[in-house]
Amino acid sequence: MENSPNALTTLDDLRALMAQLRGEQGCPWDRKQNLESLKIYLLEEAYELAEALDREATDDVKEELGDLLFQIVFLSRLYEEKGDFDLNQVMDTIYQKMIRRHPHVFGDETWNNPKQVVLGWQDIKAVEKKGQDPFESIPEHLPALLKAHRISQRAAGLGFDWPDLSKVLEKVQEELRELGEAIQENDLSSAREELGDLLFSLVNLGRFLECPAENALRRTIQKFLKRFQLMAGDPRFQDKGVSFLPIDEWEKLWLRSKESEQG
Repeated sequence: MENSPNALTTLDDLRALMAQLRGEQGCPWDRKQNLESLKIYLLEEAYELAEALDREATDDVKEELGDLLFQIVFLSRLYEEKGDFDLNQVMDTIYQKMIRRHPHVFGDETWNNPKQVVLGWQDIKAVEKKGQDPFESIPEHLPALLKAHRISQRAAGLGFDWPDLSKVLEKVQEELRELGEAIQENDLSSAREELGDLLFSLVNLGRFLECPAENALRRTIQKFLKRFQLMAGDPRFQDKGVSFLPIDEWEKLWLRSKESEQG
């Protein structure tokens, strides 16, 4: 089932390949997989794609998109074998959903800006899922910052939100002040609770800035690692070893790494 060197692979080619891998003369490893065993690979590929996007590594993004697509083909094949649905039905489901949720493009609605689109989507989803818990569809095991973003986004769609950015900033400052007071009083239990409140208010700030806190923190982590790697290349770091550097030497190395990054 090899393609010619000049032929582009299609979804039908991937489906045929998957069927062969799962067939009687296929791959023992692929034949052994099930819905439970594939979960970890699905998550891994999604995270690898996110990391490639963070690095703006175009070739890696292309490869990771393919890896993630293959997991979708694989899972769809398992459900097809059970007689539940196939990949074509998966594509039809998302196609029809996007038609329904874009009436301003495919219907008579007039939504002129992203905010109107989001509010319109919330209305459509409310009708589709009438009577359900508005937070029920948010995955339980999302990373905490991303889950907080989705919850606050969903609550805002229902009208529970601050009127503007200045009010969110006031809330952040209030939570920071309360955290400081708990620390000063050596009330660690309250401090931990206030830390959570502060993080949630920062998540909302990120939402108002159209920068999810999960994405902002991922970028900061990458920046920190890059600067630390620059520090690790400094002769003072290598000569003295990390455990022997006084704090003022750490600060000098950190400032130098920032200057190297900027210059």
